Amino acid sequence: MAEYRWNTSPFAEGYDAAAPQIHPCYVEVQEAIVGQLVELAAAADLPLHVVDLGGGSGRLLEKVLSTLPTASATIVDQSEAFLAIAERRLAPFAGRVSFVVSRLQADWPSKLAVQPSAIISTSAIHHLDPGEKQALYQEVANALGPGGLFLNGDEVRPEDEAEYQATMERWANFMRAGMASGAIPTGFHPAAQSWIERNVVRFGEPKKSGDDCHETAATQLGYFLAAGFKQADVPWHRELWSVLRGVK
Repeated sequence: MAEYRWNTSPFAEGYDAAAPQIHPCYVEVQEAIVGQLVELAAAADLPLHVVDLGGGSGRLLEKVLSTLPTASATIVDQSEAFLAIAERRLAPFAGRVSFVVSRLQADWPSKLAVQPSAIISTSAIHHLDPGEKQALYQEVANALGPGGLFLNGDEVRPEDEAEYQATMERWANFMRAGMASGAIPTGFHPAAQSWIERNVVRFGEPKKSGDDCHETAATQLGYFLAAGFKQADVPWHRELWSVLRGVK
């Protein structure tokens, strides 16, 4: 198996520094997810336990734990380099957060010490191929109890192919502008340029697991319902980014 590209410290640190400048809706997606968790916490009788799948360097959980002072959390990621950054970032929340090294395609649920009230994810699941997404959504549904909430803030392609291509080109131009202005650190330029090459210059080429395997909201909400969620919808959307919501 090829080396996982995020499992080197320089690459993980470069992405952590560059992420808010790479993704046009980075902050808005996270705020939409935190807002949903605030609503869930207000309706719950007990403090939330939140699992962040593919949680990387812990930026999202930092917002969750800061906003919900009674919540606890588990961050799941296959990159030990990312989790090392997350441990440093989340050190102020020691005792409220645990760390699990696991691929999303592996048996991460067996490593959870507490049943989650909510499972969240951002910018991770789109790297799974369709079959892997369906299997993961089934694992998520199985892990949640009644009333549990799943929130996937991710890249979700439009139905129309021309609109999809135009959206990807706009994102590529956003990255190019960030590199030119210096907003995206120089060390991350090769990764950004590689993304543009794969997804824009070679737009339409077949995708495999690990690539940007974008699917529509309708397709993925269908996966949610097939997995056993009683409700599946999109409470937030802008450009290529959506928050897909499933209620157990």
